Amino acid sequence: MSAILKLVPIWAWALLALVIALAVVLGYQTLELAGVRAEYAEYKADIAEAAKKAEAEARETEQKRQRDIDQVRTDAANQKTVDDVLAARQRVDNDSLRDQTSKLLADRATLSARLASRGKTIGDLADLLAQLRTEADGYAGELASALTASRRAGFACQRSYEAVAKKPE
Repeated sequence: MSAILKLVPIWAWALLALVIALAVVLGYQTLELAGVRAEYAEYKADIAEAAKKAEAEARETEQKRQRDIDQVRTDAANQKTVDDVLAARQRVDNDSLRDQTSKLLADRATLSARLASRGKTIGDLADLLAQLRTEADGYAGELASALTASRRAGFACQRSYEAVAKKPE
């Protein structure tokens, strides 16, 4: 063995030691790099999973808010239907009052004759009172319809705001 050691120059042994040392260092760095790559891949997977979860939560929140807004619209439409029925009833009542007033005015001559026989007259005062009542009833119906529509729109607006403004659960 000593003959082999004498044949190989010292620089060759140094070169061989250097190659072995480089191989060991490169092997260690390769293992370390593989570990870093595995940690990075896990990190990316965690971020992707968190992003998917956040997206799903955002989508669910948006769908819930949209359902709330749709419910507000449905409620407003139902309330409008109820209010329209009420307004129609009020118009029928107003028309009935107008018919009764017209009948009273038509019977005015008979009433005047009866009152005149008693020494009283109704004349223009009855006409004025009947006309004023008819106009007041008409205006009251119009105002009631306008106020009902305004109230309904205000409630729908408030419920829409509350549906959008409330924090997701």
